[in-house]
Amino acid sequence: MTQRRTVVTTSWDDGHRLDPRLADLLERYGVPGTFYIAPGNIEFAPDDRLPADGIRELAARDNVEIGGHTLSHLRLPLIEEATAREEITAGKAELEDILGDPVVSFCYPRGEYRPVHVRQVADAGFHLARTVRRSSLATGPLLEMTTTVNAYAHRVDVPLALRLAGGRPGRAAELYLHWDELAIHWFDLCLERGGVYHLWGHSWEVDARGDWARLERVLDHISGRSDVRYVTNGALTGAGVA
Repeated sequence: MTQRRTVVTTSWDDGHRLDPRLADLLERYGVPGTFYIAPGNIEFAPDDRLPADGIRELAARDNVEIGGHTLSHLRLPLIEEATAREEITAGKAELEDILGDPVVSFCYPRGEYRPVHVRQVADAGFHLARTVRRSSLATGPLLEMTTTVNAYAHRVDVPLALRLAGGRPGRAAELYLHWDELAIHWFDLCLERGGVYHLWGHSWEVDARGDWARLERVLDHISGRSDVRYVTNGALTGAGVA
């Protein structure tokens, strides 16, 4: 019997000053991470943005990739097409200037985009773009890549929890109320079925909700498996799975 292949990847959005703390945790468990950074993120106070030196230090770590997330983290469908194109290209250019290396992966701010933005991302030279669509063990199209689970408890997940729990109310409640239970459940399914397990989130949100222990529990469960391949988002294009 051929063993189904499991690939693990993680990604973390926005470019917050707490990203190094999250990277420390990933490093402890040997799990790669792609950090999608909007260097001029208007949703953060300037002191909460990860500065250029911090971005360089993050990129210098083993198993860390830096990805584009626009310049200012503007919601692409709410701005003019020309402004969206500038946000996408300027964010990439600033990160590449900071790093001195190409940036090939992108994440749509808030996961919001239209077909025109997919074309703009491709035109800017990105090879891969991540959405916020969840509950998948496949990557989907490279420029509209899906994910598996978010490090956050979504209150719209009752039907998903019931389905994954096989209709058992008690287990469904665990999966619904505790995102770490859901993340572990998805990983075990991925081991069984094969595919790409993609965990994503935000360092600032993990901190605001006091979820560092939950995240560490998940990383402890998914890490160190000899039969699992661990890659950054960008490496998915060369891992034979995207």
